Amino acid sequence: MTRTDARPAYGVLLPAFLLWGVGVGLLTPAVVAAAVAAVPAERAGLASAVNNTARQTGGAIGIAVAGAVAGQPGDQARFVRGFHAVAIGSAGLYAAAAVLAVFLLPTGDG
Repeated sequence: MTRTDARPAYGVLLPAFLLWGVGVGLLTPAVVAAAVAAVPAERAGLASAVNNTARQTGGAIGIAVAGAVAGQPGDQARFVRGFHAVAIGSAGLYAAAAVLAVFLLPTGDG
């Protein structure tokens, strides 16, 4: 997404959109399964609901923060710089979460 300009070509956006879609498609079922498996069976519905609420809330907050950082689209040069900052910051947060997950989550080896 950092390769975009004020009027990006579809071909520039397509790889990022494909990666995002595949990533979300692979991640969502795994996160739901982990949330439900982490609680007793009688609390599976609650775990699923809390997981969904966290996902929705995180998405809403993320969009609000991204919009605040990117700024108003009227000033295209400033907006594109802000958008690039959001993309780089998001990539950094995803990388940090992946590293934490590797080192902090149990592996199931016993």
